[in-house]
Amino acid sequence: MHLDAWRRVPSGSHWFIEFRGVPETADHIIGAFPRAKNVGTVGHDAKWPYRIRLDFNPDSSLDEFLDFLKEVLVIRIERQDLLDAAIALDFYNQPAAGDSAKVEHTATANLIRLVKKYEQASPAEIDRAGLTLCESLSDAILRHEWLSQATRILPVPGHARDKPSVAVLLGALLTHELGIPRTEVGCLRAERKQAKNMTDDERAALLNEFVIKEDLTGRTVLVLDDVYRTGFTMAGVASAARRAGATTVLGLVAARTLRR
Repeated sequence: MHLDAWRRVPSGSHWFIEFRGVPETADHIIGAFPRAKNVGTVGHDAKWPYRIRLDFNPDSSLDEFLDFLKEVLVIRIERQDLLDAAIALDFYNQPAAGDSAKVEHTATANLIRLVKKYEQASPAEIDRAGLTLCESLSDAILRHEWLSQATRILPVPGHARDKPSVAVLLGALLTHELGIPRTEVGCLRAERKQAKNMTDDERAALLNEFVIKEDLTGRTVLVLDDVYRTGFTMAGVASAARRAGATTVLGLVAARTLRR
């Protein structure tokens, strides 16, 4: 789910980045460094199965970016016509210690559950959890060479129109922290089910569920959510961003489940 390892290999006047791990890592590298080109390997090398060609001598920013991609989860995107790339900070659940047949919440999931008020906690504890998540998300945006180019944050709206989502709350904190304006995302329906509880037809309808009134023509935007499960909700918001004119749509979530 992440970049496992990488190395730089010189070749005449060019450089190659060879890596292993999630192949979608290449999308992030090329997005951040558009002069990079995805090329095949010469023969099959199980240790370094993926390769990117550089026609420039990279500086330390590329090395730092690649090391950062080893720390996060690179999400496989099925609708790249809508969403260019996305990352998660952590898993939502993980195999339980001592019993791999069971799962337990990660530390990131526990923070999310506090903010969602799934667990009993004081207002101060809830506030601290939100600020901790915000700090981690902010750090990810600043260290990701592509996400840091976003000029708008698009928080995924809640399942009920009259109740702000965790993404909206985190988006407000990130706007204050980073100075990136927040774009409001509206819904056609006052309430909607979670995507994981929808039928296939209902999930498909999410592509037309969200509305953005702001003109995003030519912009790079960042769709923000707390948890990535099926990917349909984020794709729906990305679809709305495309209709509003966004050129590049990226995604960032605090955690993703083990389902996909």
